[in-house]
Amino acid sequence: MTDYTDIDAWLDRLDQALLRLPEDERADIIGETRGHLEERLDAGLTSTSALAGFGRAEAYARAFLDDYALTQALDSRRSLAMARVLFDFAGRSLVAMLGLIGFVIFSATMLAAVVCILVKLVKPGLVGLWSGPNGVVLGMTSHTGMHDVLGNWVYAVLLLLVIIDAALARFSLIFAVKGVKGREPTT
Repeated sequence: MTDYTDIDAWLDRLDQALLRLPEDERADIIGETRGHLEERLDAGLTSTSALAGFGRAEAYARAFLDDYALTQALDSRRSLAMARVLFDFAGRSLVAMLGLIGFVIFSATMLAAVVCILVKLVKPGLVGLWSGPNGVVLGMTSHTGMHDVLGNWVYAVLLLLVIIDAALARFSLIFAVKGVKGREPTT
């Protein structure tokens, strides 16, 4: 008769490590893992040898928890949920880091365009598409020696910039979460 004490203790630790998962998913993982361990025992391994291939229960649980977090963020379609999960992965995934950087850059550009629209409403002479001897500037500038090329059409340009940046920020998040999810080990 095989002693299941070590295996039961390991599975209890796995169950505790998986507490953030829904009960049915947790039960499936525990059941499937127990089945794999029993197959190893039936093949003649000791409980210690059978567990050796699985590592620490907490480390084994991590792949399931990561997959669940990525799936939840992606399914929610909420930008902040996706940004939060990418932030959690940024230290161990270049894809997550790049997606987060893209999101921050596009969001900052979008915010700057919104601020320019609001300033243009209050102080129309401060915002425009300025052209002069040193180049072209879209936004707010001290426009000495520069003239406004667009006039009130700058509203349309800024609004288009807001829309494009919002789409690119969202695309960065979705692309990165899908990329990280595709690269995560699954068992």
